[in-house]
Amino acid sequence: MTLRLTAHTVSTDTDDGAVLLNQRTGHYWQLNQTGAYALQRLLDGSTLDHVAEEFSAHFGIEPAQAQQDLTAMTGQLRSSGLVEAG
Repeated sequence: MTLRLTAHTVSTDTDDGAVLLNQRTGHYWQLNQTGAYALQRLLDGSTLDHVAEEFSAHFGIEPAQAQQDLTAMTGQLRSSGLVEAG
């Protein structure tokens, strides 16, 4: 699954990562650097599986844990109306 920002969402990079704002609902989400990197990879067209493999290799965590963490993050962003399947 790849993602895209919803039409009414804006993203701003910060020193600590990024902030997403749904301009329609006012929901916002702050991402740390790791979360911002993961989201950017997904927005650039990488699949969740590919990013999970990348994180597993880079951070030395089990692939299943990386997959679970990314799935949780993207699920929360989707339920907040910030991103959608692309």
